Amino acid sequence: MKKWLSHTNSTVLSVAVIGIFILLTLFLNSLGGFQLDLTSNKQYTLSDQTLTAIKSVKEDVNIQVLTVENANNTVLNREVSDMVQEYTKRNSKLKMEQYNLTQEPALASKYGITGSSIILEQGDQHKVIDIASLFTAAGDGSDGSYQFTGEEKLTQALMNLSSTEMHKMVFLTGHEELGLDQLTTLRSSLEQSNITTEELQLNQAGQVPEDADVLAIIGPQRDISDTELKAIRTYLSNGGKLLLSLGFHEDMESAWKNIDALAADYGVVDEHAVMVDQQQASTMGPLWVVPEYGTHGITDKLSENKLYPMLSLSIALTSQEQDKYTLSPLIHSSNDSYGEKDIAGLLQNETSNDPQQDVQGPVELGYAADTTDGKPKAVILGSSIFMQDSEIANGGNRDFILNVTNYLSEKQDGLTIRPRIQAGYQVAYLNGEQARVIFFVALVAFPLVFVIIGVFLWWRRRRV
Repeated sequence: MKKWLSHTNSTVLSVAVIGIFILLTLFLNSLGGFQLDLTSNKQYTLSDQTLTAIKSVKEDVNIQVLTVENANNTVLNREVSDMVQEYTKRNSKLKMEQYNLTQEPALASKYGITGSSIILEQGDQHKVIDIASLFTAAGDGSDGSYQFTGEEKLTQALMNLSSTEMHKMVFLTGHEELGLDQLTTLRSSLEQSNITTEELQLNQAGQVPEDADVLAIIGPQRDISDTELKAIRTYLSNGGKLLLSLGFHEDMESAWKNIDALAADYGVVDEHAVMVDQQQASTMGPLWVVPEYGTHGITDKLSENKLYPMLSLSIALTSQEQDKYTLSPLIHSSNDSYGEKDIAGLLQNETSNDPQQDVQGPVELGYAADTTDGKPKAVILGSSIFMQDSEIANGGNRDFILNVTNYLSEKQDGLTIRPRIQAGYQVAYLNGEQARVIFFVALVAFPLVFVIIGVFLWWRRRRV
């Protein structure tokens, strides 16, 4: 009788445990998207800004994750995929598809991409995010840690996909400037932010288009004419905004009369001196500068996250008093730098700091000019090479220039989501013997131990 009651109690207890497990499973399933993020950096916790953007999606959005798979980026690709899945869990309008880019040449051709990318598609509109741009080294990168800006850029692309806010930026040509064919990455990034781009031959057009939000003059090698200067000033006086980014020219002191006059309209003085930074001499070379940031809406977030641009052949700038605009320094060189005024000597690799002639560091390399009521009017930079395709991916170059253009365009749908710092990952490569040991221990030894324990307990209970 006792034996029968013992078996009955065991059966009832087993059924009760199974029933509780089933009920708990059904309860948790009813919670839908409920999950508990126990990661140290809250990797799977989306910001309130992102959740609001996701909820606002009313039409179907297909998100395609196109990755190139290899041993070095497996973890990073998975991080991107996990992030996109977090978005799709929160709105059924978001659908995710994942492909190996090397096996889908048609998709690569359709969207004009050559590397791992995220494609957001809604109707006939689409946005492209370069996955490589989502990861930057944290600190000096020696420990393998990195910053992940995926949430900010994916949310921004999602907002821009359905946004009706459009802006236009025109790039001056005809003076050997950097053209859009040399700025394809920047152009693509601007278009992803709903900023259309086109080139302007001012001598032919006669005037800057009235619908242009920003006129960009990037790295001119020849001066603008008196007629062009007059047309540019007319455009700016009617509410237009200016991005003037200087380039290097050996005769710039005598050849840039009107370009210098345009900068001087905002209180910025071109010193016609090339920056030499001794801090960078042992690594990148003395003509490279990794500047520090000033305090401004353009730079505050970049400074907080230590995303610094990497500039070369930069021109020293100073300011002069004027009462029409508020002038804010954006970037400056180190204390160990100076602006070399002897350009002929510099071209012969001869340079030394002459305190009587050269501009002493730290030296300003960029200014923002705002109206007295706080509206953006102009940004004048002492460097332009960092924008071209071969340089824009270095350091914080892309983030810096996009912040500049978004600020000048007065984009209202920008957002700030702090990048996550991720610990460095190391890939372990196993040989055949190591793999067999792990297989035996995990799939044979451990289960066998539990089977033996179970048989032993069963045998003991039968003897009782």
